[in-house]
Order: sequence, then structure tokens, then C-alpha cells
Amino acid sequence: MRRRGADPEAPRAGHRAYTDREIYRRLLRHARPYWAHIAGVFVLSLLGTPLALLAPLPVKIVVDNVIGDHAVPGYLDVLPGSFVGSDRNLLIVAVTMLVLIALLGQLVGLASTVLQTIAGERLKFSFRAALFRHAQRLSLSYHDQRGSSDSLYRIQYDAPAIQWIAINGVTPFVSASVMLAGMIAVTVSIDWQLALIALAVSPVLVALTVVFRRRLRHGWTRERNLDSTAMSQVQEVLSSLRIVKA
Repeated sequence: MRRRGADPEAPRAGHRAYTDREIYRRLLRHARPYWAHIAGVFVLSLLGTPLALLAPLPVKIVVDNVIGDHAVPGYLDVLPGSFVGSDRNLLIVAVTMLVLIALLGQLVGLASTVLQTIAGERLKFSFRAALFRHAQRLSLSYHDQRGSSDSLYRIQYDAPAIQWIAINGVTPFVSASVMLAGMIAVTVSIDWQLALIALAVSPVLVALTVVFRRRLRHGWTRERNLDSTAMSQVQEVLSSLRIVKA
């Protein structure tokens, strides 16, 4: 149990701060049995990128070829010439493409959500089991000093962090990077000046992320330690409720 009045931000005895590289290396070691699931989530995330890039295509056909009088795009040459020669038929093609893209996007999203849930829950369960085994191997003096509620908090509430990083952190980051590269390529092919204007804000966002990253991590650690302290106090009172009432 923590001493009352102790600073929740103070470094813990016997613990050292791990670097990001060490944290990710240990995370990869724990996630190794579930690499196939994580790879599946990554592949499904990549499949969502071309679907998202194709979403504006039916609107472009309607604006350029149905409302406007631009030439029919070359990728529609697979259709009969008499079919694409009518505005009504082009509108049907655009609506059909829009429905198919939306349907495929929803199916990919559903499959990705199911696989993320399966992989995340299995990864979280195995990590909780590893933390529980580790807590059992710790000395009695450790539990006397820190209290069992702190170990309970780490197992119950800190263990999901591995799911947030491996499933909801790294994979979306990589897929979003691929999507960003695709959007930049498409925008540059249309108008490089427009792409340059759109990317002008990126250095500012990166700089703000670097500046506030340490503050956010420090605040997050402080919040979790305060939460654990509150849980320790509640458990102490409830476990000795008869004595407290007396």
C-alpha cells in the first residue's frame, strides 16, 4: 500500500524508465503468437485504402460526364460504346460504382473490426495472464509495501495498453501512412500546387506533436498513478469495513 501523501509522480523504487525502443521490443515479443492476426488486420486496413481513394470517382463521373461534357474516362472502355454514350447510362454506372464501393468498404470494415476484436482480446488475455504470474512471483515485502490493489490495477486496467498499441495504434498508423501517400500521389497528379498547399500544415502538426508528446505522456502517467492510488484507498476501506464502521 502506498504511503499517504506520497507523490504519485515520484519514480518507483526498483523501476527504471524504458525507452520507446525497449517498450516496442518487449511488446513485439509478447505479441509474437498473434502476428498472423495482426497481419490480417494490417492487410484489411490496406484494402481500405484503395476503396477510400475510389470513393470520389463516381462523383467525378457525374460532374464531368453527366453534368459536363468531358470525354468518357478510359477505364470505362470495357463497357459497350452505345451504353456509355448516354447520360442516363453513365449515371447508372456511377451509382452502381458508388454502391459497390460503399458495400466493399463496409465489408472490409466489418471483417477488420471482427479480426481486431479477436486479436485484441486474445492478446490482452495472454498479457494479463503473464502479469498475474509475475505478480505471484514477487516477494511478500513488495506486496506489503505497494499493496495488492496496485498489482490488481496493473493487471485489470493497464494490461489493455498492449491491445491499444499493437492493434489500435501501430496498425492504423501504418495504414494511415499508406493512405496519406496515396492521397498525396493522387493530388500531385491532379495539381501539384494544390498538393503543396494541402501539405503546408504538416510541418506545424509534426512540430506540435513533438513538443507536447512528453507533456502528454507525463500527464497520462500521473493520471494512472492517481487512479491506482484512489483504488488502493477504496480497497483498503472496503476490505476493513467492519473495523472502519466500528
